Amino acid sequence: MSLDKFELICSYFHDNGFDKIAIMGGEPTIHPQFSEMMFTAQTYFECVYLFTNAIQSNRLLAYHPREKDSIIYNFHFTKYINEKSLLLDESGERLLDVIVDYNSPVEEMLTDILTITKIAKNRTKVQLVLNNSSNIFKHKDLIVSNINSLYKRLRNNDVKVSFECAAPLCFTFGTDLPEHNHNTICPQEAVLIDGSYNVRFCNLYSSTLVNLFTGASQDTIIPFQILRNYVTMESFRNKSLCLDKICKDCLYYGSVCNGKCHIGQEIINREDIVEHTLIPWLK
Repeated sequence: MSLDKFELICSYFHDNGFDKIAIMGGEPTIHPQFSEMMFTAQTYFECVYLFTNAIQSNRLLAYHPREKDSIIYNFHFTKYINEKSLLLDESGERLLDVIVDYNSPVEEMLTDILTITKIAKNRTKVQLVLNNSSNIFKHKDLIVSNINSLYKRLRNNDVKVSFECAAPLCFTFGTDLPEHNHNTICPQEAVLIDGSYNVRFCNLYSSTLVNLFTGASQDTIIPFQILRNYVTMESFRNKSLCLDKICKDCLYYGSVCNGKCHIGQEIINREDIVEHTLIPWLK
């Protein structure tokens, strides 16, 4: 993504009421104009969330997060996370993003997390998240067990930890998972833009809704209402997929849950949900 177009995009969303942006990849720090892009993002948005593997530590060291900004480190690149790359002398929040799946090596992960949090001197909070690209229902019991084990043991070691749940209620209902936000209504305002300026509804789906830039020179951004139309259309499509699969039989649908993007995924079928949910009327 070019710096010029990135600034156009920042201005576009800022002018249409957005106050937060998440910069992710791939790996943002490998961009040759990483520093300029981060400064541009800070110019237009109150909060900038940087997701990084910390691969290019020299470029990361040139970044100056503000108090409301956050750097989210990919735990699975621990060899790049150290006292320098954590930018402990700078402002803002530091989060360690730990993806948990059914086959996660809990003991090894616990050791690595404790090592990083010790280096970070209580500046880093750990967030446990589900592997959203997998069939979370098929291996539900193992996933729940791994999350609970990591969560409890990190708490016992005085580590600041949260479970950032982004799962449908039919997954979490009746389990002993740590306290989390049960509201899984997916915000329609959030969009994902890839390096080719294509708008996508969610990072769980690779399909393109529309390209932001139009015209012969490809330097004009489409009207915001048209972008909203595409996102609304995709939102309705996903809701239809969820309803058709199982959500039409759920009392919670539309009030506290809409299946998020999970239920619409092809890798999850109705039988998986029925077999592993504890919601009685879905049995």
